[in-house]
Amino acid sequence: AFFNVAFRFDEPWQHPYPPGPVFADPAWWRDRDQGNELAKGNLAPFHAEIDFGKLKRRATDNMSGKPTGVPTSGPMDRILASHVETKQGVDYSKTCGSPTDCQGELRGRLQPYAIYVPGKPKPPGGYGLTLLLHSLGASYNQFSDTRNQSQLGDRGGGSIVITPEGRGPDGWYYGHAGADTFEVWADVARRYQLDPSWTAISGYSMGGYGTYKFSTQYPDLFARANPVVGPPGLGIWVPPSPPTPGGDASNTNRMLASVRNIPFLIWDGTIDELVPVAGATAQAETFDQLGYRYAYDLFTTSDHFQLAVNDQYAPAASFLGSHRVNRNPPHVSYVVNPKMDFPKAGTVADHAYWLSGLKLRDSSGDAPLGEVDARSEAFGKGDPTAGPTQHGAGVLTGGNDQAMPYVEQSKAWGKAPSRTRRNVLRVDATNLSRVVVHPARAKLSCRAKLSVTTDGPLDVKLAGCHRTVSFDAGAD
Repeated sequence: AFFNVAFRFDEPWQHPYPPGPVFADPAWWRDRDQGNELAKGNLAPFHAEIDFGKLKRRATDNMSGKPTGVPTSGPMDRILASHVETKQGVDYSKTCGSPTDCQGELRGRLQPYAIYVPGKPKPPGGYGLTLLLHSLGASYNQFSDTRNQSQLGDRGGGSIVITPEGRGPDGWYYGHAGADTFEVWADVARRYQLDPSWTAISGYSMGGYGTYKFSTQYPDLFARANPVVGPPGLGIWVPPSPPTPGGDASNTNRMLASVRNIPFLIWDGTIDELVPVAGATAQAETFDQLGYRYAYDLFTTSDHFQLAVNDQYAPAASFLGSHRVNRNPPHVSYVVNPKMDFPKAGTVADHAYWLSGLKLRDSSGDAPLGEVDARSEAFGKGDPTAGPTQHGAGVLTGGNDQAMPYVEQSKAWGKAPSRTRRNVLRVDATNLSRVVVHPARAKLSCRAKLSVTTDGPLDVKLAGCHRTVSFDAGAD
């Protein structure tokens, strides 16, 4: 049984345009030529002749002295050795599609992923890192050799773009499927110098859901986000009904308070047959009601697949830009959703920025949440003023299709006003029994005044200060 046959440099990439071969003769796994030869019982075309003398001398050429053909930039596929093996090999009988720790099709230690390395000199501070998450039923090669991949990668000084497989086509980035993203990230960081503050996230369809999910769970990892035709919940969401089949626990709309410090560019279509426009619009309206920064572009003649076929993402690349993560903002909002936590897979979201150790007081029920809003006055900054809701229109050009018109709703922030610096921390907590504050990162001293509002008993611990203060329901 062969997972892959080595020494092939000319397997074709699959492209989203023209759309005919996507379904008639697909090559998403880059195994079309390999499959044809294996069907004949012949591996002869896939070999390399090795001079062991040169190998011992660490030569990098083959016997003919010509370059080996191993790429150093552009689109590539890699295979990492995961530290997790739920079962050897591949199990195609296992389907996912629910908010559980599904093990996925790819069960073993060998996990593939796609990577794009910009063909320009490495930036002095290291490459950026952009997660580009794949769709339901697709693979890690969904974006390989597309403008979606290259435009996001070539922006600014150069951002490495990675698309994890997620241990299969339908894991929805839960449990081990979600952990695969971080294993890929770590594998890339071992091989390339990355600028840890320059990170962004995007994804298409299920990958758009992953963009919402990872951003709300781990907001201090990303500077900006761009979900494309991404459902806010796992499956179909038409408010006021819960998402199907994911249920309320999978609905990121309930967690959007977490992305106070992440601007979003949201792309959806009016005639999307898989992501109803009602749910997409409700997501945008929640951004607006929170007073957060966002742009919601609704393509007026687009179904679920047209943006992928069109393959034009220059405006998204411009929006993601070279913005850096502010890991110590003055104001932190965060929603804890324990139903998205999978300790055995190593994916637990109970911390953000200078807050950690967040623990729910009551985790009963099908969709419990806890929420904290914390503001340090020691920064000497107030909240930026949210501007009025703006409405406009535009046309996306330069893609494979004709120009794609859209209407836009957006909100921006003004400049943060200066305030008197005070050694004061204000905390408003709901359904939390514990909050750990890291005072140095919040510019607070161990003697900071705590002004706390809570709906029940709450312990606030100042890390490294040997100080924990208990509060009862009400304001102190």
